[in-house]
Amino acid sequence: MRCALCAIALIGTIAASQAMRQKTVITPGEIETATMTIRRIDVAKRFVVLRGDDGSEMGVFAPPEFTRFNELQMGDRVTITYYESIVYQLRRPHTSRPAVSDEAAATESRAALPGATFSHQVTESVTVTAVNRDAGSITVKSRDGRTVSRRVQNPSDLDVVKRGDHIDITYTEALLATVARAK
Repeated sequence: MRCALCAIALIGTIAASQAMRQKTVITPGEIETATMTIRRIDVAKRFVVLRGDDGSEMGVFAPPEFTRFNELQMGDRVTITYYESIVYQLRRPHTSRPAVSDEAAATESRAALPGATFSHQVTESVTVTAVNRDAGSITVKSRDGRTVSRRVQNPSDLDVVKRGDHIDITYTEALLATVARAK
């Protein structure tokens, strides 16, 4: 799962798409679904290794909120649906920043087999510190001083962005995990 730094890392595509100074833009949410098989369970570390049908592997940490961790079995098929979206707004000069927020929620399934839904939303404001129209890139700084530079998809969109502009970013992700017993 991503964090506020990841949201800032996406600034290249976020700021570049800004067509008007006061417009709020929502990037289309992306949904990915994969079904994998549990290959290893580390109970002490609450860690599961999943393997896809193509042989790829992925490690997943089960947070303490997932109380049915002990019900997982080697060979169980786990279907994970992942969703993410980004909302951003180029803020007017002299308007206050929204409070930084970082919220997470978890809901465990009541189905016969374990499963859960996890969601995470981060809102952060960044300040544009540099715009390089020739290189098609933008540099931003977060409240805590992290600086990130990224190339943008459409360099002409940088025409409406200048040093000192503030961009508010809300990054949302959600994950739904369901388990099926191997037959």
